[in-house]
Amino acid sequence: LAAAFASPLVLVVWQDFQSYSKGPAVEMEAAGVPHNAAPDIANLAKELGLTGSLEPLADPLMLLRFYMARANQVEAAAAMHSETVAWREDFDLKSVMASYGFGEQYHRSGTRLGNASSWSWAYQPQTKEAKRAAPYIFFGRLSATAPDGGPVLVWRAGTADYVGFVREGLVDEMIRAFVAHFEDALQSGRAASLKAGRLIQARVIIDTSGFSIKNLQHLHILRHIVHLIERHFPEVSQSVTVVRAPWSVVSLYNIVTPWMSELVQKKVRILGEDFQSAKGHCSAPMFTALGVSLGNVYSLYMW
Repeated sequence: LAAAFASPLVLVVWQDFQSYSKGPAVEMEAAGVPHNAAPDIANLAKELGLTGSLEPLADPLMLLRFYMARANQVEAAAAMHSETVAWREDFDLKSVMASYGFGEQYHRSGTRLGNASSWSWAYQPQTKEAKRAAPYIFFGRLSATAPDGGPVLVWRAGTADYVGFVREGLVDEMIRAFVAHFEDALQSGRAASLKAGRLIQARVIIDTSGFSIKNLQHLHILRHIVHLIERHFPEVSQSVTVVRAPWSVVSLYNIVTPWMSELVQKKVRILGEDFQSAKGHCSAPMFTALGVSLGNVYSLYMW
């Protein structure tokens, strides 16, 4: 057997086979996928029948998000991807994005029609329902980005009028608005990733100043949103920083922790009630923009 493998012809055939088998993994690595994950991402693309495609959600760095979200398990990542693609059509993502902004086009399947390496969608409620929900929206994206170009999301969870949007029958519309927000974050991070040639994720900053323990009566809404995000928006965020946190927020976090995956739990850090404590976790432009935004909800909520 050793003698057979020593023949020049067999060696050439064997080297060609090795080159062929490594080819897709090499391509994934060239696209920015880490070396140790590249073979699995190549297998994931093959299993989904998406080799060489950008849509639906098929570029290598997007597939890497699904892979990471499912603990580096190819089969689980493939199932999540398939379920997400189907959900985007069933949820009518095209309508959602058109209701809450402009600048990008979607197919009725929920697939983007534009260049994945750019993202110019801007928040501006278009429909009657979206305009009704607008006064209650407490989440947005800063115009300033993180140092790596990733989006920075700010949620004014402490002063949100939960009672108000429940009273007005806007729970379903607020969930649609939240989906638009996370799609904006996902596609913004995706565009930054493709430009950088590596995975770029969002930073989420949650301002909880003023949060009341009475808001716990609406936990079922939060639970629904958490499940929806974890099922259909893979690895959007790199970190979740809670600022100006009163004791009630710590109590809330202890309640909602079981709903979160371990992966998400590891991203969360809760800071004290002093806003300055956030400074060590932001770049200077981010910190300045964050301070202005927290001072005026309308100023830098540039989705």
